[in-house]
Amino acid sequence: MKKISRRCFIQAAALAAATSALTACGASSSSAQAAVSSTSDMPSNKGTGVTLNIYTNSETDGRDAWLIERAAQDGFSVQVVGAGAADTQNRLLAEKSAPIADVVFGLNAIIWESLKAEDILLPYVPEWADEIPAGLNDPDGYYHAIVKQAILLVYDLNQMSPEEAPKDWPDLWTKPEFDQKYEYLTGLGGGTVRNVLAGILVRYADPNGDLGISQEGWDAIAEYYKHGVPNESGVDLYGQIVSDTSTVVCGQMWSSGIETRDEQYGTKTGYAVPDVGVPYAVEGVAIVNGTKNVDEAKRFVNWFGSAQIQGEWAKAFSTLPANTNAVSMANEFNQEISKLPAQQIDWALVAKNIDAWCEKIMLEYMP
Repeated sequence: MKKISRRCFIQAAALAAATSALTACGASSSSAQAAVSSTSDMPSNKGTGVTLNIYTNSETDGRDAWLIERAAQDGFSVQVVGAGAADTQNRLLAEKSAPIADVVFGLNAIIWESLKAEDILLPYVPEWADEIPAGLNDPDGYYHAIVKQAILLVYDLNQMSPEEAPKDWPDLWTKPEFDQKYEYLTGLGGGTVRNVLAGILVRYADPNGDLGISQEGWDAIAEYYKHGVPNESGVDLYGQIVSDTSTVVCGQMWSSGIETRDEQYGTKTGYAVPDVGVPYAVEGVAIVNGTKNVDEAKRFVNWFGSAQIQGEWAKAFSTLPANTNAVSMANEFNQEISKLPAQQIDWALVAKNIDAWCEKIMLEYMP
């Protein structure tokens, strides 16, 4: 099976080799190349001689190569260091006293709040901040929204009709027809899997329960892992779905990852729209406190979050921009995604407990 996700995880101690490692990830896709363009309102393409180290959990599917190439056209030199959301958070925390990163983007509200509380971020309000809908940016100016991602339970319409498909996550473990038919992730460091778990657990919030969750909620988690199939290392969910040797027909996926996978695997994605709504992960961008390249970092943030660049990013990678002036550049699929009802999640409860929840799950419920 052909893998679609690319992960260029560069250890901090080896940043000197980052440029060659990232180049090895491959050239940007044809769709990304088609989106590359120079515009008169972009910064001068005369570089400053400064290379920015950028940490992100959103470098897959060629995003890293695209960003390096597109940024260079407008006078930026960048190195992209990719890892899962929680792993990126842990790296920033470990490097707090001697920061290596200049800018970080992606992540989600849970992690942004944690980084803010740990004094990892430098407050800065970019020029495009007022183009973001109310409630998405940090009110204190530490991070600002760039992309909205719906976290979805997906399946292949070529193999399953909407009537046959699960309507909500609990269907997976409560209905026998889905027993051993869905994938769960064994690694809990990524932002998507944490949003899935949060979306399930907050339904069972109980101030008197273990880690704020009732026993009924923990029983649901036990059943979720009991009746699912663990992910196969290095194999994309969609690779599992189309494989003749796999029983998997559905699983989790972020919205901007769907169209590239349908093209790659020949699938036609359907997704559940639960009555409670779907979790949304809002990706953001921020400057790392302690960077020695503050001015260049500010210049990059102003460029990267602009309507022009986020519109190009949306075209290249099927994302839903947070910038209202870029939404019109999103494709029809993401225009539909933007209409999905959002699940109301107590993010304060999640931010307080997510690490402990994941530890409990790994120790007590994961096979």
